[in-house]
Amino acid sequence: MEQKLEHLHRNISLQTKKGYPILMAGGIIFLLLAIMPYLFPLNIVHLIWVWGLGGIFPLGLLLGKILKIDLIGSKNPLSALGGTVAAPQAFYIPVFILIYMKIPEYLPYCIGLLGGSHFLPYMWIYKSKAYLFVTLAICLSSFILGSFFIELAFILVPSAIAISFAIAVLIIFKENKPELFIEN
Repeated sequence: MEQKLEHLHRNISLQTKKGYPILMAGGIIFLLLAIMPYLFPLNIVHLIWVWGLGGIFPLGLLLGKILKIDLIGSKNPLSALGGTVAAPQAFYIPVFILIYMKIPEYLPYCIGLLGGSHFLPYMWIYKSKAYLFVTLAICLSSFILGSFFIELAFILVPSAIAISFAIAVLIIFKENKPELFIEN
């Protein structure tokens, strides 16, 4: 059983390249969110935060397609676990809408904590320290910057999250063996 599970971990890591295109997409979206306060009034920025984050997964799939990476990994039972872990984020949307309506200045704090925490199980799925890093970095930076620097949260929090995603991608590149980037 242990050998089979280890084989599944290795297989999903090889097939999906540890999901790094999703992290890249997150970095791109949050970098864009960091510049939004310079381009739009804050009430529009609030709306962009609530609805714009929905672009991360499709952008990640597009990047995966461009990079010829199968992010779904449907041939591996661990991919169903990955989907199950990601799916509850859809239930966060009503929370984000409520925060938008009642206390929008806490959107970066809330979105960072809830969104960042969902990456932790991927540490086990991919056997990757990058996902532990990204979970801790996003949650801690969202908590600290989103609660103590509220007036700058719409700039500081997404900047910190984008940097966290970029570092996580670099960690994945470092921890991957060269065969992870050879065509399957």
